[in-house]
Amino acid sequence: MSGRSFVRDSAVYALSQYASRAMMLARGLAAAAALGPAGVGAWNALVLVLDYGSYASLGSLYGLDLKLPPAVARGESEGARASMRGAWGLTLAGGAVFALVVVAYLRAGTWLALTGWGWGPPFLMLAAVFAQLALHYHAATLRAHGDFGAVSAATTIQAVVGGGIGLATVWKAGVWGLLWGWLAGSLLALLRMRCSPHRPPLRPAPPIEGVPLSRAGFALFAFFMLSLILRSMDRVALVRFGGNESLGTYSLGLIAAGMVLYLPEAAAAVLFPRIAASAEGARDPERTREEVVRAQRALAALLPLPVGLGALWAAPVVLLTLPAFAGGVTGLRILVLGALLLAAGTLPGYALLGLKQGRRLLPPAAAAVLGAVILVFTVASSAPRATPVAVASALGQGLFGAVVLLVGARELVADPAARRAMIVASWAPTLWAALLVAGLCAAGGESPAAYVWRSALFVLGYSPALLRFGRGLGLRSMLRTWFSPA
Repeated sequence: MSGRSFVRDSAVYALSQYASRAMMLARGLAAAAALGPAGVGAWNALVLVLDYGSYASLGSLYGLDLKLPPAVARGESEGARASMRGAWGLTLAGGAVFALVVVAYLRAGTWLALTGWGWGPPFLMLAAVFAQLALHYHAATLRAHGDFGAVSAATTIQAVVGGGIGLATVWKAGVWGLLWGWLAGSLLALLRMRCSPHRPPLRPAPPIEGVPLSRAGFALFAFFMLSLILRSMDRVALVRFGGNESLGTYSLGLIAAGMVLYLPEAAAAVLFPRIAASAEGARDPERTREEVVRAQRALAALLPLPVGLGALWAAPVVLLTLPAFAGGVTGLRILVLGALLLAAGTLPGYALLGLKQGRRLLPPAAAAVLGAVILVFTVASSAPRATPVAVASALGQGLFGAVVLLVGARELVADPAARRAMIVASWAPTLWAALLVAGLCAAGGESPAAYVWRSALFVLGYSPALLRFGRGLGLRSMLRTWFSPA
């Protein structure tokens, strides 16, 4: 993997994610204004169906992420197609079971009567679940073949078309506009992926043939379920103890924190097929570990700079554009810094999973998630406001990121001194940036000039950390390869 291809693949993937989130933000704000609190609450319940339905593959698509890259690298086309068909068969079966469970739950509960929407929206959301599972199936296949461009384009199409239609129609069509828009965007994204020469077969194998892949992908399945719990418990706690208004002031922080994580997740998505290939002997393992460590150090050194500047400017931007959310600015700043701590574990976590060491990670990760959940619910039960819950959530995410980093560093770096250096380089820039942001925010002054001076002081204060921890990473060379012709 050349530096040029890695930087460009990661950047393209990240940009597609940022474009998607920008559209989702606009659609979310429009939905809140058009549907009102009760309607948005019901809509969020439907979105949970989509969130958890994405795991209906029972880990088989994660197993495909592990098994397919080395098969492709070795040119084993027949074995690769058999794996794809097996994963697809089990995914469809798992989706059918999930749909039956959702229908049974709705029939036994009061959600249908309370919303007055009838069965139409739940059935459309279940259709969106199957479309999403198909997209995940295609994305796993295309990533294994190195076709990140098609995956990024499909992600952008789904968000821009699906979110755009919802944004335009929610005022007149309500939840129906949101659902039909998302389905249209998903189907167009799927058509884009089908245009790739590496598209997977659509004829599924019997579900039993996907069970070995499900076993292979169990560690990834469990790890990402833990991650979902970690990143959703603050919302659950605020709804339980604070209600919609508390969650509303908190929501901008959630969006900002999610955007912080896109770049490390993009880098991990690009590296993961190579990590999986090295685990199967289809790629040099030492070279792969070096690439992961290098990317880890680069992200740890670079990310705090834009995130810190964004945290500084959060107050004037929110007051100017969304004054109703002003009460969540402090929570936003805390959440984005917590996301940086969580990001420190992103690449090491993916590396452990790709190297088939994920089962070692699950017990400490589960303990960290349990501790985070207890902390968040304890704080929310006594202080159900944005800032206290943000502090609890950031601490919990930092704990999880630290656990994953420590476990992953032992696998990635054999030399104890080099391992300690990697851990320090992963944490120190974020902690220094957090201290700078806290100090500058406490300095006072709310004029635009005050924020300009704060920004200049932050850049000046962070520069020594960037120079210290960015040394030897070839950042100038990476930037030159990005801007130079291919």
